[in-house]
Amino acid sequence: MNPDQILEFFTGTTAPIQEVMVRSQVDGQLQKLAVEVGDRIEKGQILGQQDDGVLTGTVNTARAEREAQVVDVAKARSQVGAAKANVEQARLALVQAQGNVLQLQNAAQANIESARLEAQQNRQDADRLTQLAKAGATSQQEVEQARTLAQRTQQTLVNTQANSVQEITQAQTAVKTAEQALQAAIAQVDIEQGTVNATQRRVYAQQSVLNQALEQRSFTVLTAPLTGVVMERFSEAGNLLQTGDSILRLGDFKQIKITVQVPARLLSQLRQGQQAKIALDAFPQQKWSGKITRISPLANTTSRLLPIEIVMDNPGKVSSGLLARVSFVQPRQNRVWVPEAALKTSQSRRGPSSKPKRPSANRASAHQRPQPSDRNQAPTPNSATLFVLDKAHPQPRVTARPVRLGAQRNGQVEILQGLTPGESFVSRSSQPLKDGATVRLSAISESSSSVNP
Repeated sequence: MNPDQILEFFTGTTAPIQEVMVRSQVDGQLQKLAVEVGDRIEKGQILGQQDDGVLTGTVNTARAEREAQVVDVAKARSQVGAAKANVEQARLALVQAQGNVLQLQNAAQANIESARLEAQQNRQDADRLTQLAKAGATSQQEVEQARTLAQRTQQTLVNTQANSVQEITQAQTAVKTAEQALQAAIAQVDIEQGTVNATQRRVYAQQSVLNQALEQRSFTVLTAPLTGVVMERFSEAGNLLQTGDSILRLGDFKQIKITVQVPARLLSQLRQGQQAKIALDAFPQQKWSGKITRISPLANTTSRLLPIEIVMDNPGKVSSGLLARVSFVQPRQNRVWVPEAALKTSQSRRGPSSKPKRPSANRASAHQRPQPSDRNQAPTPNSATLFVLDKAHPQPRVTARPVRLGAQRNGQVEILQGLTPGESFVSRSSQPLKDGATVRLSAISESSSSVNP
C-alpha cells in the first residue's frame, strides 16, 4: 500500500477543550477563595465566598412581605366565606317569603269563600223573610233584622277581600326584597373573590421578588461550572469586587484544542474528522494524533488563511500554551494504470476479420477502486476507448468502453474512471477491434501479470 500523503506542517498553540472565566455576579467583598492555580476541581465544587450580608437582608425583607400578603389572602378568603354564608341566608329568606305569599293566598281564598257563602245565605234569608212578611206570615221586625245581617255579612266579604289583597301584596313585596338581598349577597361574593385573586397575585409577585433575592444571594457562593483545572487567579480574599470582575479562569483538559492557520488553497483537501499528526516541542519523543473538528467558514481577507481547529485526547500531562506542530494526513488515491498501447486499439473502427484475433490481455489492478464505469460517456480530449475482455461467453468477446484518462508516465496511462480493478483488458492486438468482436487469447495473455506502475 502506498503511504498516506502528508500535507504541509503548521504551528499552533495548545488550549483546553473548554475554558470558563468565573466572574463576580454581585457587588461585594471577596471573603474567601479556596483554590490555587493548578488545583483540580470538580463541577459544582465551592471555590469561594463573597459577602452576602446586604443580600441576606433583602431576602428577609422580601420574605416578611410575602408572609404578610399570605395573611391578607387568608383574610380575604374568610370574607368570601362570610359572603357565601350571607348568600345562603338570603336564599332561605327568599324561600320563606315565597312560602308566606303562597300561604296567604290559600288563606285568603278560604276566608273570602266562607264570607261569600255566609253573605249569600244571609241575603237569601232576608229575601225569604221579605216574602213571608208580605203574606203576613212573619213580622216586619224579623225582616229588618235579616236585611241588616245580610248587609253586615256582605260588608264582611268586601273587607275580607281587601285585607287579603293587602296582605298578599305586602308578602309579594317581601319576596322582591328577599330576591334583591340574594342578588346583593351573590355580588358581594364576587367582590370578595376578586379581592382574594388580587391579593394572591400580589403574593405571586412578591414570591418572584423573593426568588430573585435568593438567586442574587446564591451568586455570592462561587461554584465550579466544569470539571478541570484552575488556570489563573485574578483576585484575592478581601478585595472589593464589582459585578463582572474576573476571579478565576478554569479549563477542561480532558481534550486539547489546537487552532492553526491554513492557506485557503488547501481547503479542498481538508474535511471535518480528518486525521492530523501532532508534535509538541515539550514532548519531543512522543507523537500525537487528533482530528479536525471545525473548519472556519471565514478566511482572513489579507493573508487568505483559514482557522482550523484540531482536537486530541489528553493523557493528563499536556497543558495549555505549548507550541504544537500539526500536519494533516491525506490518504493517497491510487488509480488503475494501463499501457498506452491498450488505448491505441480504439483508433480503428473497421469490422472484425473473418479470422479470430489473438490479442494479449492484462488484468487491471489498484489499491483503491475507481468510480463505477459510465458506458454513455462521449470521447473527449481526456477520454479514450479501452477494450475490456468478457470471458463469460464460450468464446471470449471484447466490449468497447469509454474511459477517462489521468496522468501519463513511463508508457503508462492513469485510468480515472471506466475500469474496475480485476477486470481484464486488451493491451495489444494484431488487428483493429470492434465492440462485441469474438477473440482468441494469446498464450502470453493467459499468464500475464498485473500492470500497475
